[in-house]
This record gives sequence, C-alpha cells and structure tokens, in this order.
Amino acid sequence: MSTILITGASSGLGWGLALLYAEPGVTLHLVARRSERLRTLAPLLVEAGARPVLHEIDVRDRKKMEEMAAGILTTSGPPSLIIANAGVRGEEDGNDFRTMEQVFDTNVLGVLNTVMPFIPAMKEEGRGRIAVMGSLAGYRGLPKGGAYCASKAALAAWTDAVRYEAEPFGITVSLINPGYVVTEMTRKNRYPMPFLLTVTEAARRIRAGITKGRARIEFPLPLALIVRTLALLPPRLGDRILRMTSRK
Repeated sequence: MSTILITGASSGLGWGLALLYAEPGVTLHLVARRSERLRTLAPLLVEAGARPVLHEIDVRDRKKMEEMAAGILTTSGPPSLIIANAGVRGEEDGNDFRTMEQVFDTNVLGVLNTVMPFIPAMKEEGRGRIAVMGSLAGYRGLPKGGAYCASKAALAAWTDAVRYEAEPFGITVSLINPGYVVTEMTRKNRYPMPFLLTVTEAARRIRAGITKGRARIEFPLPLALIVRTLALLPPRLGDRILRMTSRK
C-alpha cells in the first residue's frame, strides 16, 4: 500500500497525475478548492483500482493544511510521495503588488503549507519523495510575468535547500520545471507557446523523473535549453532578445 498526496488536483497537471498514479493499492489524497471537480475525478480513480480521499482545502490555509496532514500521519504515516502542484498565474499584469501577494500566497506559501508538516515524520521514517511544481519561467523574469516567474524562482532556491538537507534522511526532493502544457492556465495565454505538450504526456515525463529521483525534471528539452541559455546571458542582452522576439 502506498499513499500519495497531490494538491491542485481538480484540473491540469494535478488531474493528469492523479489519473496516472491511480493503481490498485494506492491511496490518493487529493487537495483542491473545487470539490465538485474532485468528485468528478474520484470515480475514474476508483475504476483504476485506487482509493481516493478528497480534501476541499485552499493550500493558502495553513491551519487546515496542518489539520489534514495530522490526519494523514495518524491514519497511515507520511505519504510515500507528495506532489505540491497547486499554483496560479495571477492577473495579466503580473508586476503589481496585489498580484505578487496573490501568486506568492499560493505558489510559494501554499507549497510550504503542503510539504513542511510532513518533513519531520519523513525524516523519522527515513523515506519519502517530494515533488514541487516549478516552471521553466523560474529561470528569468518575463514581461508581465513578474509575480509568476519570481514565485517559481523562489521555489527553485527553496527546493535546492530542502533537497540538500533532506537527502541524508532518505528523502528525495524534485523540482518540476515544465514548459507549456495544455491546461486552463495556458488557454488564457495570447502569445505563441512553442513545444506545447498535452497533460498526459507531461504527466508521464513527470512520473518518470520522480521515479528516477531527478533533482530537476525539465521538459521539453529544446525549450529548457533556450530558457537556461537566456538566463545565462547578460541581463540587457536578454532584454534585447525578448524585445526582438515579442515583435514577431
């Protein structure tokens, strides 16, 4: 029997990962604000042989997340895998204070609320996997994406630190940096999305990376190379390249 916790499971990659991990003997704790979507997902997981447990919680609510974690620890111990997936992009102009606060509350503090309550028990048992949903956008600030990019950059630094501290205890920590995936979030984009992937394909790549214990799970490779190269360039040169490409 294995226990898996997935946040942001009501749509997108959270939904796709829940379907992918649904197998006989697996208990799936699914967290989302939209309980009606979780109730739609649950029968599909049961059909695959899994046991879904639904939690209608906003990951920003630290108290409720801690209460949920305490319940899981009491009944089954720490999860074998935690996927901290819940995230938001924010409004179109992602550089104002309100958007920064909204995005950081979910994308950063929501991840901490998900992961931190379980780490002491994971260390005590000497096992477990933690996967945090980052983004290739975390490598560099992009126009009108300041809040989103900054939140993912913060997660990159945080997972590096947690990985270093947790691995001696037998805990694997992975940062997931996908490119563009067909989700409710990306459907709002009004610009080209190169190397666009389906949720199913992205979920498969994520699971493969988690299974291999990769510190960073990044895809698709061409876009990852472009973004990482852009981040290495002198800042003003990177700005010029972005301006040139945005005119096309």
